[in-house]
Amino acid sequence: MGIFRGKRGFKLWIIMLLLLSAACSNQSNDHKDASQEVILDFMVTTENLSDRLKKVIENYEAATGNKVEIQSFPSTEYNNILKTKMMSDDGPDLFVTDDIAMAQFANPRTWFTDLSSEEWVTRLSPGGKQMITWNDGQITGLPITNPGGFGLMYNKDIFEEVGITELPTTWEQFLDICETLKKAGYIPINIQLANGSEFGTTHLMHQLFANVELTRQDNIQAFYEGLNTNQIKLADVSEYQQALEQMVELKEKGYTNDDFMSTSFDMTQERFGSGKVAMHPCGDFVLPPMLENYPDLRVGFLPAPFNDTPGAAALYAGVGISVNSKADQKAAALEFISFFASKAQQEQFMSTAPGTNVFADVKAEHNMISQDLQVYIDQGRAFMLLAGKMEPWPEMEARKAMQEMMLGSKTPLQFLKEMDQKASIIAKGKKLEGW
Repeated sequence: MGIFRGKRGFKLWIIMLLLLSAACSNQSNDHKDASQEVILDFMVTTENLSDRLKKVIENYEAATGNKVEIQSFPSTEYNNILKTKMMSDDGPDLFVTDDIAMAQFANPRTWFTDLSSEEWVTRLSPGGKQMITWNDGQITGLPITNPGGFGLMYNKDIFEEVGITELPTTWEQFLDICETLKKAGYIPINIQLANGSEFGTTHLMHQLFANVELTRQDNIQAFYEGLNTNQIKLADVSEYQQALEQMVELKEKGYTNDDFMSTSFDMTQERFGSGKVAMHPCGDFVLPPMLENYPDLRVGFLPAPFNDTPGAAALYAGVGISVNSKADQKAAALEFISFFASKAQQEQFMSTAPGTNVFADVKAEHNMISQDLQVYIDQGRAFMLLAGKMEPWPEMEARKAMQEMMLGSKTPLQFLKEMDQKASIIAKGKKLEGW
């Protein structure tokens, strides 16, 4: 009671008040700083953590004061780690998936925030919007790798050398070109089926399959609904059988490399780059490593014709970044996506890796393949590949069965029937409607 009596007590009382005030002030400031500090968790595959993506993150942090904490894992481990985190409600605010369109089938849809009402969606080009839109109309991500399409890249110098001045518009014309190339001493088409490289041939399959969009364009939505609900079997689709028969015909006529079973991705790069083969089924992802070794290469891109039509390309959306529906920092995560979608950031993003962009107002340089692909997109001759439309499509099994078909131990029809069986197993496992 007499603690602060006298001058000395009064001074002690003043000192204590000042200390208390300072402490309260510090607590207030600490609370303020903590409340304003936003840290976004971003989970990404190591292979796709590019320098240009890091630059976007750096720009975002500078513009907002927020921080992006990157968690990167090799692609061989990534999906399992992401699944574990998401299932335990410990998922990151932002995460990537292998392909934006195929993510609707590969992952639980409840993981994703629907972005289709975001302002930047109005700036998407028709082709860009098509690539990243799910079957149900949702848009759940933006590409962090360039979108692209499957078709045939071809060596322009070889075409000019043998006198090919016009690209084929029918399958018969295409076969004539292959014969011309073969007689000139070139392998017309390189295909690769070595272990781990089966996708090189399934690229051609998916490109030819995309023609169903043109033959059934008046009822295409119902067609895909039929595939997804077991009302239509792959083996009953004449366009798919025709596509596979065309592939087999190329091999039987000697227009492909004989050693396709042992041909790897690296072998393809060397053969195409050094001018031994004229064409190869792929997307523009093959260009960067090839041009490092063969910088003078002149490449074009065309869809293989389908019957008596010029053919259609098969689009893929590319690796995409999405917002966790249960993100701790959802507002900031949405802000990051909007920042990344801005015209300025997209143009800077594309400046170091030319290719296709999904925005109509973004000026982006094309590479040698994407500039031709853009023409097919503008002409309405490019459509999302089957794996991005059919939920139980068995992609990995298709790559393996492709070997047997190209070796002649399985017919195109048998291939499709096997895919129907594999699709049924996947669909029943997912408890899809109609299965």
